[in-house]
Amino acid sequence: MGMAKFGFRNLFRSRLRLGVVALLIGVPFFLLLTMQAIGDAVHRQTELLKRTVDNTLQLRARGSMGHVNMIGSSEVLSGDVPNTVKSIDHVRRVEPYLLAMTPTEGHNFAMIVGLEPGDTKRLESHGEAGSPRIIAGRDLTPGDRGTDVGVIGQGLARWAGVTPESLDRATVTLDLRRTHAAIFALDRPARSIRVVGIYASGYVFGDLQLFIPLDTFRDVYGVPDKISWLFVTADSSEHLPAIEQKLRTLVGDAVDVIAPTAAAEFEQFTTRAVVRLTTSATVLAAVLMVIVVFFVMLLIVRERSWEIGTLKAIGAPNAGIVLGFLTEAVALCAVGAMLGTALFAAVGGPVTRRAFSLGIAPFIPPHYKDTLLESLNLSADLGPATAGALLGVCVAVAIAGSLWSVRQIVRLSPLEAIRDE
Repeated sequence: MGMAKFGFRNLFRSRLRLGVVALLIGVPFFLLLTMQAIGDAVHRQTELLKRTVDNTLQLRARGSMGHVNMIGSSEVLSGDVPNTVKSIDHVRRVEPYLLAMTPTEGHNFAMIVGLEPGDTKRLESHGEAGSPRIIAGRDLTPGDRGTDVGVIGQGLARWAGVTPESLDRATVTLDLRRTHAAIFALDRPARSIRVVGIYASGYVFGDLQLFIPLDTFRDVYGVPDKISWLFVTADSSEHLPAIEQKLRTLVGDAVDVIAPTAAAEFEQFTTRAVVRLTTSATVLAAVLMVIVVFFVMLLIVRERSWEIGTLKAIGAPNAGIVLGFLTEAVALCAVGAMLGTALFAAVGGPVTRRAFSLGIAPFIPPHYKDTLLESLNLSADLGPATAGALLGVCVAVAIAGSLWSVRQIVRLSPLEAIRDE
């Protein structure tokens, strides 16, 4: 214990060196924390998809996309299907959707989705991936039922000229008479929808949607007792196969039952890409720290060779001397870690977002990278788990960087040290 205290006191023998080494170690620590924040955020997004999607089956009319104005694919389900599905054991939730398409520019189009306020906002063209984040305004509430309000995706909002600053007066006009290569006109009057919120999803197609209350959709498009899609959520993933089998028995050949795949695809292509990149950057940060510790400890051992020789001459064991130097190395790493942590707490949030945008987004699939950043909760929060990981990194880096110096200490004889001095 005495040699450990001695090693800790040695940390302050050169304050200039302490400051320089702390900075050299702190910068890689900052990088390590940044990569950890990005990896955790993408992992949380994946887990969110698994919770909201993986226990859910989708029903729609056989061979049809179920859009009420889509050429060749406008078949929808009967309005009594939800009540039939609710009778199945282990069905936790039933969420009806109505869908339509509206032209935007050129050959592009957006999705209009009618759903009950409070139901899950599923995204992309097949409604498989979900839970967007409101980035401006508010979400739909039960009080919005039957009113002409909606929540718009940020991609569609850009096309429509809707900004967070204009939400108090922003509207989107649904002109049902407009056509498109895949859309047929409906002989119904246009309707203006007041935009109350803007969401970001992390998906290109998912951000080209407008969510409105289900009753409003029925009134606008004239479909009083039909549904486009029905999402059936099981109370647990283990009951999902049995529910799927029961559904196929009850609804017969007139309905397609579709198991979701978006969460698995997101994990396969995006999460794994981010994990590979963040792991590589973390290893690089650790290697940089080890290199710094290696050269610093090598310098310290050579600088104090006479001192080491004297300690050995008066009977100090190798283990005690090594403990003192390892304590100093760990303390150096700890000071660098604290500096890196302080920097991360101060500017980690914006730097992490910038690092994701410039360093990682180019390596993930293009259909995710455009808007994934907006949907991720990238923050500089430091919890107990992070603190424990930092302590472990400090010890591991100190030991790895000091191995050669420890070898030199053990091999150094008192006579050689004193004579060289």
